Amino acid sequence: MVQNSSEITNNFADGTAGSGGGIQNVAGGSVTVNNTIISNNSANRAGGGIEDNSSVTAGSITLFNVNLDNNEVGSAPGNGGGLHITGPGTAMITNGTVNGNVATAEGGGLWNGSGEMTIDGTTIDANTASGADADQGGGGIFNEGGTLSVLNATVSNNVVDGASGSGGGILNNQGTLTVTDSELSGNSSMRAGGAIEENSVAGNVLTLMNVDLMNNSTASAPGNGGGLHISGPGDSNITGGTASGNTASAEGGAYWNGAGIMTIDGTTVDANTASGADADQGGGGIFNEGGTLSVLNATVSNNVVDGALGSGGGILNNQGSLTVTDSELSGNSSMRAGGAIEDNSVAGNVLTLENVDLMNNSTASAPGNGGGLHISGPGDSNITGGTASGNTASAEGGAYWNGSGEMTIDGTTIDANIASGADADQGGGGIFNEGGTLSVLNATVSNNVADGASGSGGGILNNQGTLTVTDSELSGNTSMRAGGAIEDNSIAGNVLTLENVDLMNNSTASAPGNGGGLHITGEGDANITGGTASGNTASAEGGALWNSVGVMTIDGMTIDGNTAEGADADNGGGGVFNNGGTLNIVNGTAITNNMATGASGSGGGILSTAGDVTITDAALDSNAANRAGGAIELIDGTLTFTTSDMTNNDVNGTAGTAVPGNGGGLHVTGNSGLITISESIVSGNEAAREGGGLWNQSGTMMIVETSTIDSNSSFGTAADDGGAGIFNNGGMLEVNSSTVSNNIASGATSSGGGIHNADGGDVTVMISTISGNTANGSGGGIYNNGISFDINAATIAMNEALANGGGISSLTNTSLKNTLVALNNGANGQDVSGTFASNDYNLIGTDDESVFPEQANDIEEIDPMVGPLQDNGGLTNTHQLLEGSLAYNAGDPADQFNDQIDQAVFDDVRDIGAYEAQEILLSIEDITESGNGIVIYPNPSRGMATVEIPETFGAAIQITIVELGSGKIVNNVSTSFGATELNFNAMADGVYIINATSEEGTSIHRLILSK
Repeated sequence: MVQNSSEITNNFADGTAGSGGGIQNVAGGSVTVNNTIISNNSANRAGGGIEDNSSVTAGSITLFNVNLDNNEVGSAPGNGGGLHITGPGTAMITNGTVNGNVATAEGGGLWNGSGEMTIDGTTIDANTASGADADQGGGGIFNEGGTLSVLNATVSNNVVDGASGSGGGILNNQGTLTVTDSELSGNSSMRAGGAIEENSVAGNVLTLMNVDLMNNSTASAPGNGGGLHISGPGDSNITGGTASGNTASAEGGAYWNGAGIMTIDGTTVDANTASGADADQGGGGIFNEGGTLSVLNATVSNNVVDGALGSGGGILNNQGSLTVTDSELSGNSSMRAGGAIEDNSVAGNVLTLENVDLMNNSTASAPGNGGGLHISGPGDSNITGGTASGNTASAEGGAYWNGSGEMTIDGTTIDANIASGADADQGGGGIFNEGGTLSVLNATVSNNVADGASGSGGGILNNQGTLTVTDSELSGNTSMRAGGAIEDNSIAGNVLTLENVDLMNNSTASAPGNGGGLHITGEGDANITGGTASGNTASAEGGALWNSVGVMTIDGMTIDGNTAEGADADNGGGGVFNNGGTLNIVNGTAITNNMATGASGSGGGILSTAGDVTITDAALDSNAANRAGGAIELIDGTLTFTTSDMTNNDVNGTAGTAVPGNGGGLHVTGNSGLITISESIVSGNEAAREGGGLWNQSGTMMIVETSTIDSNSSFGTAADDGGAGIFNNGGMLEVNSSTVSNNIASGATSSGGGIHNADGGDVTVMISTISGNTANGSGGGIYNNGISFDINAATIAMNEALANGGGISSLTNTSLKNTLVALNNGANGQDVSGTFASNDYNLIGTDDESVFPEQANDIEEIDPMVGPLQDNGGLTNTHQLLEGSLAYNAGDPADQFNDQIDQAVFDDVRDIGAYEAQEILLSIEDITESGNGIVIYPNPSRGMATVEIPETFGAAIQITIVELGSGKIVNNVSTSFGATELNFNAMADGVYIINATSEEGTSIHRLILSK
């Protein structure tokens, strides 16, 4: 026992293998030293201050308040500058100091053999170990297979300066190491483990509890684990404490794990640096070399990877397994990738982040991918909960960057991250997916930015991978080129899926600025189900959605209040832009309140160029554009519009200044193939110039069937403006089984309240109703200046023109058959004005200009006796024939097709007009002989009869004789008041209707012929 202020100094064991410069404890001995200074002693082999070779397993060395300082051991081999224990001897070291000792090989301060060494409350400072091999070093302490416990201690400023020396503070060589409530600071090594090197074996567990690793470093041979380095398969548990200011020349500024399991719980890992220059080097806070790393309840912050291609500012997981739970990674930075985390993955491995906050991390420009997380290779990842906020990437993936594996993000908030890549396939302010499979669900992706010159995908950029987003919100994201929220740089066969996703208030700038919500580049398809797209803005095209040449299906989505600002005529698509692809809009999708606000912007709701569009069970309402197509602009493509509504859209100033303002609902540009509008409603739309409802172009076939075109307006002032319902600009137009009603061409001299057929146009109207339309110019119902206009079985009634042709104004030839034109109002030509051809069986109420070339079975100058425009069954409103109408059974008996509302021909002969009565309207009981004082005698007649007409009935009297059974007109007679003889000798016996008409009224009578 040595005690009570003793000093053992300046002693030397100078034998070739001499040990224990101050004290040597040999076999079976026990040494206790209290309150003593042991300094400046030296030995050649081991134990410059003390050598224990006692092999005593309990109590062989006890040091209490001992200053074991400035001792030295030589090079044979040179272990334990202060204390060396050979064999299984034990040591208990309490308080005191171990300072300034030097070992040529291992354990500058202390060297433990296979026994147990406990260090409690001791300061171990500025010791040096100079062994050149990788398993040599331990500037403060070396543990050779024993059990080392360090608690309440300070291990500081120790140095390992051998060429590959490791463990500046402690080297644990295949032993067991536990460090508790201690600080290791300012230690350094050449190879690895600035503070601690754990040269582990399978089954061993390193334990650090409330340990602070501060300002330790490892140099460049290679320089791994500035704080802690674990070689081999051993495990480690790190609980509490901090790791701060540590540096590694290559990898793992604070911690470096090998093939074992490392668990870090409740630790703060802050401001450490790793400077490795290669892409798989870095890990400013933690590096995991193929092992299993679990980080929980931890803070990993302000760590730096500054090597040329260094990755993983906070953590680099190199082909291992990484799980991070309930932790924060903030303020970390790297040069190449993974500002917070780099996962250099292999197939089958899964990175797991649970309730992890990635905040304000960054990666620089080599290339600068994954400001928060970067995954290289095919490994998978599961990210649940947590946030990713304020992260920046110089190129791609402000928050997350996925490689070729599967990444699932569930319930995470991804907010205010930035990716600054300048190329069109760079960006992804929130997330970048490089060919992998990305699933985002229950997430919020908001306020992220892709600000590179042509950066795309403010929220997400999917680069030739597979992307599925479910039950999530993407809002407030921005990009420079395209895809304010999402850019899908797709390939053929890939399918983007959005289910119940809300795209809100995203935007893309002017390079060129397409797809404020979603932009698809390439041939990939997209399925969008449910959700909303609202308040998104594109500087050029596709305020909400922009599709390329693939198939985009929009099912049950609400697309509302989006804007496209492109100034050119082929810019726009406030809601949706389709660039040559196939666009399917189905099942209750609502496209509302979208605008194309550019100077010549078109397609407030939809703009499709050279693509195929199918719209079924959808609604386009209150959209607006400046140039054309308030709801839809179609350029060189096809459109099928079925069981859908196109209502209250406009090109009349809502979006800015109308130039020119054509096609309030639909406008067609170029040579589109086929447009079909069926079982639909086009209503309440406005055009500043032409085509309040529909505007068709030369080279296009437009078919309107079983649809209603109602209450649309046009405001063009010239005579060749108008077409409030439909404007046909030289194209081919067919209107079948439809109603064109209550449309108004309100410009000063504009023409065609219902339909305007311009120069070169070819129109066919079949079993349809044109009613209640108004033109301030000519053609209240129809204005024809085209190549041809053929009408069959139509009802054209109750229209009005302030100029010519209340019903029809025809500058070129209009042909009619089975058609009722009556009860219209015009300044000139009440019902008809212009040039006509009759194919017979028509009813013209008034031909005041005598322009209609009446044929044998035509009826003129008669009240048609029709009811108001109303629901008489079917899908469209019609005018029902009333009792006594001469249109009953007056059509061509050879035409047996159904009427407008799909009713079959009744009583063998069709009626004139679009409506087929389903009961007999001209029976004997309906006809009396007492009207207006007219008398017919004899009645029954045997061949001759006299019609006595009083003067009070009026002038310009027309008598029409109709065979009741067939409905056929058999004679027309012009007469005046007084007696008129009628000759029936050439007619068959039966009942005939005698219809007398004057400017004062109509009187209908029956006559029985019985020769």
